[in-house]
Amino acid sequence: MTAVAAALLDEGVPVIGVRGSGRVRVLDDDDFETDVDGDVSFSEIFERSLCSDAENVYLHWSGTSGWCLLPLKDDDAAYYDYARWIGAGLVPSVDRVVSFVATARLSPAEAGSSEWPFYRQPGGDLTELHQRLAVFVPDEKTLRGRTYDMYFTDLAHRVYGARVYSALNSPDDTEIPVALRPGEIEALRHILEYTQRHAAGLFGTYVSRLTEDLDNRRQFSATPSHRAMDTARYVSEQLRKRREHGEDL
Repeated sequence: MTAVAAALLDEGVPVIGVRGSGRVRVLDDDDFETDVDGDVSFSEIFERSLCSDAENVYLHWSGTSGWCLLPLKDDDAAYYDYARWIGAGLVPSVDRVVSFVATARLSPAEAGSSEWPFYRQPGGDLTELHQRLAVFVPDEKTLRGRTYDMYFTDLAHRVYGARVYSALNSPDDTEIPVALRPGEIEALRHILEYTQRHAAGLFGTYVSRLTEDLDNRRQFSATPSHRAMDTARYVSEQLRKRREHGEDL
């Protein structure tokens, strides 16, 4: 799950979490069971772009059938009734899964196939399956003692920190008017404050500076501040100097 989630983050997909399970699961007598499975979950806006009438939309991996885009709707349909399967084997390459998601973003109904494949029986040769999945496991040097959840959280911080850094370093300095109600700007400030609790490194610094800028702009008598942008540009200048001196970044 984490290898695919990392690749999707690099492609700009708003991945918000990963889940893996090794518990045998039986939905009903006529449906299915699986011994291992997992999901990559997305932001709500991204989910709606994939399937507007679904309660949730996951990129799902089944230990018997491989990867699929899995919309879950509030109806009487069976678990996999709306699934679109990659059909590229049980453990396709990460690039193949990323390409599938790219196709789904353009046309979810045409991505993959509704035909439900089966590549192994539940409980069958877990040792061989583990060996096939092991190639996607980060090495100990990369994990540095972290759990997979911690590893993904740190990865997301780095990716979103880089995106914020890039946005704040945009050459376009044009100021645009945005109409907000007082309650909306207050809510946004609270969201940024909450994010600070979970953000690390430069990402946390940018969030803190943006919060200060927003507070400053609520005071009409105050001079608007751009501390987040100033911080990003300072970092950019320091990186440029380090590159000129041949220092490691």
